[in-house]
Amino acid sequence: GVVATVVDISERVRAQDHQRFLVRDLQHRTQNLFAVVQSIIARSLIEGQTVAQAKQVIAGRLQALARTHAILDGTAWEGAPLREILKREFDTDFSNHVDINGCDIVVNASAAHQFALIVHELGTNAIKYGALSAPGGHISIVGSIKQTHGASQFSMLWSESGGPPVAMPTRKGFGSIVFFDAAKQFGMDINVNYDPTGLIYQLHVPVHEIQPSKVSEIVTPPDGIAI
Repeated sequence: GVVATVVDISERVRAQDHQRFLVRDLQHRTQNLFAVVQSIIARSLIEGQTVAQAKQVIAGRLQALARTHAILDGTAWEGAPLREILKREFDTDFSNHVDINGCDIVVNASAAHQFALIVHELGTNAIKYGALSAPGGHISIVGSIKQTHGASQFSMLWSESGGPPVAMPTRKGFGSIVFFDAAKQFGMDINVNYDPTGLIYQLHVPVHEIQPSKVSEIVTPPDGIAI
């Protein structure tokens, strides 16, 4: 009886510790999400738009976050497949104009939100001014993982073709901030080429900066080798 009581208390203590850990983890995630939302709203309202335009822009950006949030919920917040994030951004009218290759990697929650915003801003820009504004426009998204100086590095290349001539923007809006400033938190190396034939956007990031904590369980590239 004494042994049974000791075992019961030990299990109860472990359960309480686990519950406290989950509560702290949820608080951390919620704070991060609210910070992202606050930044989206603040930046969207200072871009010189009308109230109606700002409402549409904010709604689009929040929807991009919501789609990624739903993916994370489905994996108990252990990570989100990057390919799924990309596919959901173009699931409707433009899926036939976008090719996705090599993006078979699972990213952690913070990186998932960041990728969602980056792809949303690229997609919105393509619809308004780039490849997706023309009937024959096309977007290619290619991901790859390579060893650089003994460490794994993930690269994503976004390239547009078939759209109107591209020109460098004259002002720095929220999209530029997402493309450059916000990406620095993951150690991303960003390159943007405003080629007249189509925008080219490329990022490089160390895999360990974006991988989930349980990466060996859920990240499986096509060759079956865990990253």
